[in-house]
Amino acid sequence: MNIVRTPTKVAGGVTEEEREALKRHTEKWIANAMNTAPVDRDRLTSAIRSLYRVSGLKKPRVVIVSSPIVMAFAGGFAAAIWWLRKNGEALPDTIDAVDAATYTATRTATYAATITATEADTRTATEADTRTATEDVTYAVTRDATYAATEAATRAVTYAATEAATRTAAHWAVSLADELAGEFGVSRSFLLACAANWWRMYQGGNMWSSYECYFSAFRDVLGLRIPEYESYSAWESCAMEGGFRVMHEEFCIVCDRPEVLSVDDRNRPHSEVGPSHRWRDGFSLHYWHGVRVPAHVVEQPTLITIAEIRAEQNTEVRRVMIERYGYERYCADADLDLIDECPDDHQIVGLRTAKLWRDRHTDMTLLDVLNSTPEPDGSVRRYVIPVRADAYEGRAGRECLAASVSTWRKGSNPEELFYPSPESYYPVAES
Repeated sequence: MNIVRTPTKVAGGVTEEEREALKRHTEKWIANAMNTAPVDRDRLTSAIRSLYRVSGLKKPRVVIVSSPIVMAFAGGFAAAIWWLRKNGEALPDTIDAVDAATYTATRTATYAATITATEADTRTATEADTRTATEDVTYAVTRDATYAATEAATRAVTYAATEAATRTAAHWAVSLADELAGEFGVSRSFLLACAANWWRMYQGGNMWSSYECYFSAFRDVLGLRIPEYESYSAWESCAMEGGFRVMHEEFCIVCDRPEVLSVDDRNRPHSEVGPSHRWRDGFSLHYWHGVRVPAHVVEQPTLITIAEIRAEQNTEVRRVMIERYGYERYCADADLDLIDECPDDHQIVGLRTAKLWRDRHTDMTLLDVLNSTPEPDGSVRRYVIPVRADAYEGRAGRECLAASVSTWRKGSNPEELFYPSPESYYPVAES
């Protein structure tokens, strides 16, 4: 069972050839997580049924749906009706009842029969150095590339589905809930609550495949052979072939992959021209550098209003709204309080005519400053930059100099100020 590794401690006991193979292995799984091709229905159905079989469960009915929003309603309604039929009586409209209907033993059973067993044997069969090396190269890397772009988006999908179910309740879903409520003798509110609670049921499929990358690396790259890999392969196939899934004793609902999946250079969900995520039935999500925002913030920023910005409770969304509105325009339109300003003959060229603004409505501090470096045409660009007012013991919220210096951060730690004090910043030359 033990794997004999090379004694190269600096490399974690993994050879250079293996590290290159791990890199290729990781890239394969990242590509799968970002796959936007339609699912192969036959292969996906076969993979799901294999997973149920190795888990000791009967063959399920497999239903493939077009998007997570459809999955939320379909999964929630099906879970409610499934539980009702199983228990032979209507459930009351309580949180406990909703939780009971939407959280079943199926997920636990499939997980225990596959990943859990494999994980235990993988960790005991390999030395710490080897595990560390593979986690660094596979798990960590995959997580960086997919977690933000997919799992975070998945959570946002969950929230979107919840919002739709509990607030707007798409007309077709409400109509269906009414029809089902009449047929099965359960309240509409219970059905919709189960739809809103779908986060208790779903699994990430190809979008949450960092652990699949990690486990399979031991088998495919490092040569680990354990009996549990046979059952784990069924779980692995599900991750390769399909998206989100809801698993119950009698049925499994699986979501198609998105047709659009866009990220920025830091692998955060992002698109400057439209949805960062769009499924083939039109369900979409809009992200701006990892922050989920209303569609018009990305596609029609001219529609953003001062009133809308100030009414937004989420500080990150509000920040993006101001960025899309335009910081310079916002300073001109928002009736800001002038906190500090620099003369046009300031000794630091870049601070000449600089102004520090405070928005009393959002508690945001903005530095209005000229770029010290002229553009090729000789013009000088003006920048309006949000700053942390608490930097340098609050001086960044009172002084242009401190605010300007606070924008310099150490590359390895964006939260750490580059200069120990505002006075320690003094450029020898500005060009």
